[in-house]
Amino acid sequence: MSINPRPLQIIPYLLYRDVPAALGFLARAFRPVNRGGIRNLFVLAAVTLGAPSAVAGGSDALCAAAKKPVEAEPRLAAAVAAVFGKAAFKATSEDCIYPLKVLHYATADVLIVQAGEPGLACHGCGAPLSAYVLRRVDGGLKTVRAYRKFAAPGTFGTVGDISPVEIGGDDGMAIESGGMFQGYGFTAVDFYAFHAGQLLNLNTTPIFIAAENSGAEMDSSKAIEVTAKWFFDPADKTALVVDYKIKAHGASRVERVVWRLQGTSLVLSRGRVPPEVSEASGGG
Repeated sequence: MSINPRPLQIIPYLLYRDVPAALGFLARAFRPVNRGGIRNLFVLAAVTLGAPSAVAGGSDALCAAAKKPVEAEPRLAAAVAAVFGKAAFKATSEDCIYPLKVLHYATADVLIVQAGEPGLACHGCGAPLSAYVLRRVDGGLKTVRAYRKFAAPGTFGTVGDISPVEIGGDDGMAIESGGMFQGYGFTAVDFYAFHAGQLLNLNTTPIFIAAENSGAEMDSSKAIEVTAKWFFDPADKTALVVDYKIKAHGASRVERVVWRLQGTSLVLSRGRVPPEVSEASGGG
């Protein structure tokens, strides 16, 4: 199949800057190709279509507390400079911008920032996150797409690890977060994919990967600890595998649970989340 666009296919973008329509053409054109070959479709689209640069506001938008961490990481500093220019690290407001991490993909970088300094929000408040896609140009970086406040996971305005992943042929990210409530602790992970010009949340509820109730149970015989390791099946990038290890009531066991990508959602397809996860995290 030829991938040369017909006039009607390229008109939506050329005349009206209709990015979704143009992305639709790219998806249709590359459908016969092995999905591994188009895993960076969102990057290709951003680079090819040249979406306008979008940066946050004034010269004092960056959190003062972020200055040292950013300057200590050259790649992070370069990404921040590409997105925010010469913005000064002097803001102390609740909605100042705090750069967190740069995710490195095959043909682009993605800068993740949050609104507000981590750890200063309320107990049940998440961290509002934004993502900026950066194209590598002549040894530098250029902002080509922004996804503002696409998610607000975590507690106390703080998230855990953020890592790049490949999900069903799309580039994406995994965001871990957790908290402690009245002695019950938990960690969960949310998955997002760059798909057809959008940044989509693939699991409507967080997938728990750790839980423990040691702070709530005085009786050690009732203590529960659940830990887990997750990964996408190397042979099938639509399958999320979570291996749970459960220690409860003097015994331990392991269980494997699998979620599978159906459309734009991760759906439980094998096993069940161990009931101890709910019990240890305070869910009863």
